[in-house]
Amino acid sequence: MTTEVGDANRIAFLDVLRGVALFGILLVNVFNFGADYPAWSGVVDQVTWQVKHVFFETKFWMLYSLLFGMGFFLQTQSPDYTMARSLRRLGVLMLLGCLHGLLFEGDILMLYAELGVLLLLLYRLPTKWLLSLALLLALSFPLGHLVGGDRGDDWPPESVVEAGVWLEEDRRDSPLVTGSFTEVLAYHAAFLPERFWVDWQYPDSGLLVLACFLIGFCLMRGGWGALQRLTRGQSVSLALGMWLVGLSLMGVERYLSATLGYVPFERSDAAPMQVLGGDLVYLVATIILSGAWFFSVWCWVQSDCWVGTRRRIASAGTMSLSGYVTQTLIFTTIFYGYGFGFAFTWGPAQVVALAAGVYLAQILLCDWWCQRFRRGPLEWVWRCLTYWRWEPLRR
Repeated sequence: MTTEVGDANRIAFLDVLRGVALFGILLVNVFNFGADYPAWSGVVDQVTWQVKHVFFETKFWMLYSLLFGMGFFLQTQSPDYTMARSLRRLGVLMLLGCLHGLLFEGDILMLYAELGVLLLLLYRLPTKWLLSLALLLALSFPLGHLVGGDRGDDWPPESVVEAGVWLEEDRRDSPLVTGSFTEVLAYHAAFLPERFWVDWQYPDSGLLVLACFLIGFCLMRGGWGALQRLTRGQSVSLALGMWLVGLSLMGVERYLSATLGYVPFERSDAAPMQVLGGDLVYLVATIILSGAWFFSVWCWVQSDCWVGTRRRIASAGTMSLSGYVTQTLIFTTIFYGYGFGFAFTWGPAQVVALAAGVYLAQILLCDWWCQRFRRGPLEWVWRCLTYWRWEPLRR
C-alpha cells in the first residue's frame, strides 16, 4: 500500500487514517472553542452531543496516538536513524507545542514530545514487555479516576440552571471571550509551565497516550504483516464486529450515565465501584470503537470507492501537523474575543456544521498544496530543524 499523494516511501493507509483522525479531533476540539457546556435544550443539539460522545470523543486522539507510535517505528527503521536526531525532532515538536499552547489550552504536541522521550527509552524492550506495560498504563484511566484523578472538583454542573449560570460567567469574565490577542497569550502563558506535568495527573491523557504509543509501535513491529494478509472479507467482518460490540458497550455506558450519574473523566455522583465499572466499560468500548474506525479506514483503502476523496484526505494526513495548528488559528479567530467573539454562543449542531465546512476546505487546500510542495509548511520547518539543514519544499 503505497501512498496516493506522490511519495512512494509513504504508506497510504497511515496517511488516510491520519487525515480521518484530523477530522475526528477537530470535531471534539471545536466544542472547547465554542460549545463546551451542557445547557442546550434543543433535541438536535442534544443528539449532536451524544453522537460526538459515542463516535468521536477519545477515539480519535487514541488513533492519533497509535499513529505516532507506528510512525516512530518507521523512523527507527530508517538507515540514517539516530537517537540524537530523534531527540532533536522531539525538541522541535515541544517548541511547536509551546507556541501552539499559547493559543489553545488543549494542545497535545507538548505531551507527545514528553512521552516521545519515554518511548525512545522503552522501544528496544521485547514486544511482550511493551504490550504488558501498555495494558498497565491503560488501566491507569479507571484506577486514576477511582482515586480522584478527575478534571476538577466542580465539573459537571449539577443542573441545566447551574450550567446556564456558569455560561453567563464565562461570557462575562473569561479572558478568551473578553481579552485582546496579547491578553489571551498572557493568559495561556501563565499556565504553560504547568503543562509539562499537569497532563500526567489526568487519567484520560498522559499514561493512556503512552499506552497507545506502545501499541502502535508493536503493531508495526510484529503485526503489520498479519494485517496485510487479511482478506477483504475478514477486514470487513472485523470492522462490523467491532462496531457492533463497541456501540453496544457505549449503550451500557450511556445507561450508567443516565441512571447512576456516572461521567467519564469528571466528578461523578456514582459510588466508587460504580465509577470503576463505568470507566472499565467506557475504556473497553473506546478501544473497540477506535479499532472499528481503524479497520473501516483499512477496508476503504483496500477498495475502489471514492478514490478522489481518499486522495484528498490522504493529503491532509501527510500534513496533519499543519492542519491541526491551522484549525486552532481558524477557530480561535472565530470564537475568541480578539476575533469574531462567538465563544459560548453557539450550540453543538452549529459548531459541528462549522467544523465540517472547515475540514472540507482543508482537504481541498491540502490536496492543492501536496501537488505543488513536498511537505506541509510546519512539517517542512520540523524537518529542517530536525536535520539542521535546508530541505527543498517545492516539487
